[in-house]
Amino acid sequence: MAVKPLHYRVMATRPGTQNHDWCALLASSGFSVLSMPMLALVPVVDAQQQNAVRQKILDFDLYDKVIFVSQNAVLHTREWLDQYWPQLPLGIEYFAVGKKTAQTLQQALELSPEQVSSTALTMNTEGLLQHSLLQDVTHKKILICRGVGGRPLLGEALNARGAQVEFCELYLREIPELALAQLAQQKFDSRTDIISVFSGETLNNLLTVAAAVSMDKKAELLRLAILVPGERVAECAREAGFSRILTSQNASELQMLETLQRLMNDGQNASS
Repeated sequence: MAVKPLHYRVMATRPGTQNHDWCALLASSGFSVLSMPMLALVPVVDAQQQNAVRQKILDFDLYDKVIFVSQNAVLHTREWLDQYWPQLPLGIEYFAVGKKTAQTLQQALELSPEQVSSTALTMNTEGLLQHSLLQDVTHKKILICRGVGGRPLLGEALNARGAQVEFCELYLREIPELALAQLAQQKFDSRTDIISVFSGETLNNLLTVAAAVSMDKKAELLRLAILVPGERVAECAREAGFSRILTSQNASELQMLETLQRLMNDGQNASS
């Protein structure tokens, strides 16, 4: 007699509209979904930080290259550009980390695909640093648009190549206000529940919230399978105590979904 196949539920932890899109994709692919954002992105409000952003935007035409590390960096930058640049200055080379960020950049700033260089395959900073147009950057002025306190790798590497790197830090990353209450009331099944995270910071927030609920809740989460977007976050998950780690090739939603679907198919085959 065949055993009933497992039906998996995925915890979606992305911020804002990104989580909405990820939940919709999961649901359309046959997964149950638990929407529980563990990362909130809010615009900088401190006067000093806002002034720093404003100056970078006013000087936008002085940069040779502008790099966007995420879709959120694109959208926050567009809001500032709309205030000061009715038309974009000419002569800037645009770069995006990942295919989705590149698509968002094209749409938000009305750029052609040829005007945006990206890392469609690797989807990460390391891949962008391999781009041919970022090798010889001596004396080039480069602006990196990101959240406050992002990874230092990109800036450090470009500085080492002789570039003059500046940062436009547009938003803060916070733990959502409702995260603790939402997590506290949930019960999880280690056979069928899967956590999905798209960044190391989201993973850290999840563990921080779980520990704030109770150490039993944290232990409960560590027994679950966790889906991560690459080896760097997988290593963070291992160090945190996860043992069932699903490592996607990159952080694209389709690649993350494909990794999940392999698990689902393996579970169905084992049950048949």
